[in-house]
Amino acid sequence: MKKIATILTLLTLTLGLSAQANRHQLREGNREYKKQHYDKAEVAYRRALEHDSTDFRGQYNLANGLYRQKKYDEAARHYGQALANQNLSKKQRAQALHNQGNSLLKAAQEGGQMQGLQQAVGCYQSALKLDPKNEDTRYNLAYARRLLQQQQQQQNQQNQQQDQKDQQNQQQQNQQQQQQDQQQQHQQQQKHQQARQERQKEDAERMLEAVKNNEKQTLKDKERAKQPVRSHKTDKDW
Repeated sequence: MKKIATILTLLTLTLGLSAQANRHQLREGNREYKKQHYDKAEVAYRRALEHDSTDFRGQYNLANGLYRQKKYDEAARHYGQALANQNLSKKQRAQALHNQGNSLLKAAQEGGQMQGLQQAVGCYQSALKLDPKNEDTRYNLAYARRLLQQQQQQQNQQNQQQDQKDQQNQQQQNQQQQQQDQQQQHQQQQKHQQARQERQKEDAERMLEAVKNNEKQTLKDKERAKQPVRSHKTDKDW
């Protein structure tokens, strides 16, 4: 029993020291944040989270410091980690969603990502459900929707232009293919014509050779006809 009590005492002491260190680093980060030393504030908040990674204040304040340094993607991620805390009030959750929407909106504007704008719109909508009277969130939601609509129109125009280019390329390819087919057909016709001419030439040569042979045979026959007929003596058998 004494060992268990000692362990529990040490555990309680350790947790107390960790919580104390967490609070100390949070205060240090807040001081640097007020001085607009956002990089130093980031370091302090990260040290605080080493002692308690689930602390809403550490995650939320770190996200704020990252946002001020224009590290929008990372800021949005830490706002999301802050929102994972189930013990937040409606006001805290609404503010975290509002800031996460801002981070996603800035990141989308820098990267030209439609998906980021859609996510920002979702954050603002969720924040307004929790805090319907927040006019800043309402304004940012309308702004994000307008940007999203413009980007969708641009995307549609780009798609149409790409479709036109694809059609033009396809037409050019079809024309080139037709030209190649015509050339191949012309070459085949030339080959057939050349082969036909060669056959005609061979036939003509054979006919000419046959005529020459006939003429030679005719001359031989005429020569034999001109020669006198010789008589042969025969003995009579009386």
